Amino acid sequence: MPDYFKSLDVIEENKYGKIVDEKINFLGITIQIKTKHIIIYPHIHEVHILTGPLKGTSFIELYVSSSGGTSVSIDINLQFSGIFKLISFLEDFMAKKMSNTMDEFIQSVEMYSEKKMLSK
Repeated sequence: MPDYFKSLDVIEENKYGKIVDEKINFLGITIQIKTKHIIIYPHIHEVHILTGPLKGTSFIELYVSSSGGTSVSIDINLQFSGIFKLISFLEDFMAKKMSNTMDEFIQSVEMYSEKKMLSK
């Protein structure tokens, strides 16, 4: 995932979550955003975008254990701000790109887990 996440800096942390300053590369554009991460152990990870062109967007990841491993579902509430609100086709395009990115993330986690299991 280093192609997407150039830097992550936790700037605030409390019992309710973490505020993270993130430098990300998406669609060939590098931007700086702030996000709020909330983890409701052990099944939920919420990410809320606080600044930038997707301010107000949220991702809610649900992790459920099953006999075959872990099932992951991701609910994305995509919001645009500024000039991006005016580009009608952008929402579908961004949703597909984000879905592909999340698929890559899940594949990375699966590969890491397999390597970890093989090294035991």
